[in-house]
Parts: sequence; structure tokens; C-alpha cells
Amino acid sequence: MNMVWDRYVSNGIRELGYDVATRTMAVVFADKTRKYHAPIPYPLYASIFHAKFPLRLYKQVVAGKIPTVSVT
Repeated sequence: MNMVWDRYVSNGIRELGYDVATRTMAVVFADKTRKYHAPIPYPLYASIFHAKFPLRLYKQVVAGKIPTVSVT
């Protein structure tokens, strides 16, 4: 997996990562827990990254709706 990371996204989300090949998005929260979701289209990842409130958008669109995956 070849992730591209964006750091210091917001107070609630420390980092966002995206793998173009597998369409997997990684989210690192302020408490350092990580969640990986797939499949995530790139425009959705970009909209979360550029949102004024990315944690709110993540909770509304991704959390509980797009499955989490395990990453090795």
C-alpha cells in the first residue's frame, strides 16, 4: 500500500491518508487511533481534506456508512 499523507488536518483529525491504487482512506484521530475505509472515491477524500470542519463531514458521510478495512 502506497499512502499519501496530509498532516494536521484539524483538531479532531490529525492526519488523512489516501491510496489511489486501492482507493483506501486512512484517518488518524486526535487520540492517535487509526481507521481505514474503502472504497473511497478520490473526490470524497479531497472534500474531507479541504472542508472547514473535516471531522463533521467524516462523521456524516463516512463513519458507519463506508466499511472499515484491515491494512497490513
